[in-house]
Amino acid sequence: MTTPPVKSLIDEELEDISAHNLREAYKLAERRGYFGAPIEQYAEPSYGGRVLQVLRYRAQQQS
Repeated sequence: MTTPPVKSLIDEELEDISAHNLREAYKLAERRGYFGAPIEQYAEPSYGGRVLQVLRYRAQQQS
């Protein structure tokens, strides 16, 4: 069996940070130590017809 040349997203640990607007989501991400653009950003339906903004970052390595 060979190892793929590129690490797949399945092998990566990702952390989702979500809030009801992007400003809150980015502030929460900064408080958790994530800066810059996430590897993925999307919106999903939430309760009461609201939309939840989700930022996905690579989880930081725990030492």
